[in-house]
Amino acid sequence: MRTRLALLAAVALIAGFVAGCGGDDNASGGSQAGSAEPVKVAMLTKFPVAFFTAMDDAAKAFDAETPGVEVSYFSCKTPADVACQTAQIEDAVTKQFKALVITPMGPEVIPAMQAAAKQGVKVVLADNNLDAFKEKTAVAATDNVKGGEQAGEYLKGVLKSGDSIGLMEGVRGVPALDARIDGVKKALEGTGVKVIIGGAETKCDAAQGATVAEDLLTRNPDLTAIYSACDDPAIAAAKVAKDKGKQLMIVGYDGLPDAAKAIQAGDMQATIAQFPGKMARLGVEAAMKAVNGQPVEPFIDTGTELVTKDNAAQFLQFQ
Repeated sequence: MRTRLALLAAVALIAGFVAGCGGDDNASGGSQAGSAEPVKVAMLTKFPVAFFTAMDDAAKAFDAETPGVEVSYFSCKTPADVACQTAQIEDAVTKQFKALVITPMGPEVIPAMQAAAKQGVKVVLADNNLDAFKEKTAVAATDNVKGGEQAGEYLKGVLKSGDSIGLMEGVRGVPALDARIDGVKKALEGTGVKVIIGGAETKCDAAQGATVAEDLLTRNPDLTAIYSACDDPAIAAAKVAKDKGKQLMIVGYDGLPDAAKAIQAGDMQATIAQFPGKMARLGVEAAMKAVNGQPVEPFIDTGTELVTKDNAAQFLQFQ
């Protein structure tokens, strides 16, 4: 009898041990199942120029130092290849990315972004907002209204009554670019400074900027200053003025390293710097938070700074 009881006890002990081992395996499996998969984020920039390369570099740094996120990078060959960016958005959805951080080329890509949002993909706009895209998760960008006002206040302080300034637009109808022009026009109201709008859009392109600057100076040979909504056309305008032997005040917007170099050389007087690195880091962070169900600010202001000869050395590379 004692032997039988001992045998039963031994069996029970072994069974308990096996059950305990099974429990540990289940706990381990539960931990693995419960461990969060990395949040897959697609970073879509317009095309490979320094501004967007800086965004990618900042996102890569954030990715490397932040557990729980995995960023992949996409761009097109030109800033107006809507078909390319549309295809990239659709491909990201097919490949089950959880979020997009995108510098949209324009309203033409809204249908693709809307389709992505309907599939549950979080869409964070970086660098430029599109008001018509209501399904966005957040916008990480410059407050271009403030930036335009900052440019306007600078120009108001250095121009005087009787001076004239040519304004070179970027892309009409893009709110971010329009705001950069509107801030200057508003600041110069009532100052006696004559404001002349350049005939064509520059599209933020150097070659088109040179054409607009040439036209402005041909029609207004006594022009005092030129302000451009983007730096590349401003740099081109400075070259046009130099080739014509004209001493002009040239002010841009973007904070490109080449603009900082032109300011140091005396070919430009100022620019309004943006921070593409912050746009990327804060954009990816917002996307990650949104996927994980955490609250996200709808507009993330990444700031601006006036760049003149005094601080141009700090802007010889993007921040």
